Amino acid sequence: MQARVDTLVGMSFEPAALLASPLDQWPPRWAPSAVIFDCDGLLVDTEGQWVALQDSYLSQHGATLDPATRRAITGRSVEVVVTTIAGAVGKDPHRVGEELVAAHREHIGEKLSPLPGALEALRAMAAVRPVAVASNSPREMLDLKLTELGIAGVIDASVAIEDVAEPKPAPDMYLAAARALGADPADCLGFEDSETGAEAALAAGLQLIAVPSIPGQEPRAPRRLTSMADPVLTGWIAQWEARR
Repeated sequence: MQARVDTLVGMSFEPAALLASPLDQWPPRWAPSAVIFDCDGLLVDTEGQWVALQDSYLSQHGATLDPATRRAITGRSVEVVVTTIAGAVGKDPHRVGEELVAAHREHIGEKLSPLPGALEALRAMAAVRPVAVASNSPREMLDLKLTELGIAGVIDASVAIEDVAEPKPAPDMYLAAARALGADPADCLGFEDSETGAEAALAAGLQLIAVPSIPGQEPRAPRRLTSMADPVLTGWIAQWEARR
């Protein structure tokens, strides 16, 4: 079991080089053809809740994760998270998965808390550009979150973990979202909060803005903001020519 855990946690994709980007200038003179958003930890504070749930579960079993492992699995698929925690608590992964996902689903049913400026920025961009959401969440949970946030009818496409061969940090999810929007990935603007998600977006060739919300996460990106309520971001979006 521990070997399997180590293998999953150690799975990585070569970090994409941070090449010169139109986002190096702020605000940019460039405008994207389409925009692709992560969901958990970017639009809504579910990533922080998911991490807290994992830590509570570990504590109930007298276990913890070292900081490196915690950092490595943040933003990864449920399979990676569950297998890692199962190894730490010495329980069957299927049992751990059932318990964790059931608890998370119950919590998701409560009122969701959008992160500052996130939905306002998404709606402003969606008014003038095609937009998609690409998430490592299962389809059922992603659809629930999009509906509860009131943006299911605003976005043009969504990509869940079942829709691709490999989840983030592989680029598959962002490539699929760009195809769904009919856009070249290089002309797409991505928004991510985690290291895992940022590597996926960069590997797909997107222009990326990172907005980390989980302590300890240092996603690589040409541009990093502390909040999607950033006034320069808001002003930049307002200058985009309508292409819808």
